[in-house]
Amino acid sequence: MEQKKETRATIERKIKNAVVFVPKDKETISIFFSDKGVRLTVTSDTAVIGFGFSQTMYENFTAAGISRPYLYTKRVIEIANENLKDIEVGRAYSYQRLLDVLKEKEDKSEYNIVTYFSWFLQNLHSPQFGIAEDEVSSFLVYEDYIHNIAKNSILLDVRNEDLTNKQFIDKVIANIKEFTDGLEESVLLHKKSDEEIAKEEMNAVMTTEQEQAMEAQISE
Repeated sequence: MEQKKETRATIERKIKNAVVFVPKDKETISIFFSDKGVRLTVTSDTAVIGFGFSQTMYENFTAAGISRPYLYTKRVIEIANENLKDIEVGRAYSYQRLLDVLKEKEDKSEYNIVTYFSWFLQNLHSPQFGIAEDEVSSFLVYEDYIHNIAKNSILLDVRNEDLTNKQFIDKVIANIKEFTDGLEESVLLHKKSDEEIAKEEMNAVMTTEQEQAMEAQISE
């Protein structure tokens, strides 16, 4: 059955009632990195980081001034657009290739930006679907929470002397141990059978072969 075309009035009503609406404008730029499964889009007002089934949006300004996530997202898209021919993979682009290309340049400023943003993406993506009822997921949500509390307690503490990066890490570890002192110990990750290990190794080999075949096909 052919879907009935929506009227302009219906579309305008949907836009008006939308919980979140980010219209494209003449300054909109976007890129999809297939190896990270992320689409980066920036308009004149908003940056959108989309991971398949989730989208995180940042306005261009915050109460503290210009938004750093907005600026970095925009700059990474601009850097990628300047190197499109070297990072193209099929109909998308490769973040790893972008890193490889930038690493070869004498000026490492763009490489550092893209590397730094990669860490930010990983930190943003990892916990997004972490909430669940199984034992591992539940514990990892708890661990993330404790880890953040351990860091924030140091950042908010009154300091009478300098604190080095290594001292900071030591304090985080000490805080985590203190905050989890009463945690009842139980097996979280069970050991794998020889069959499971062999299957994972085979899957890894097949994935590598598929990636190499795709690389060869693209380079032809």
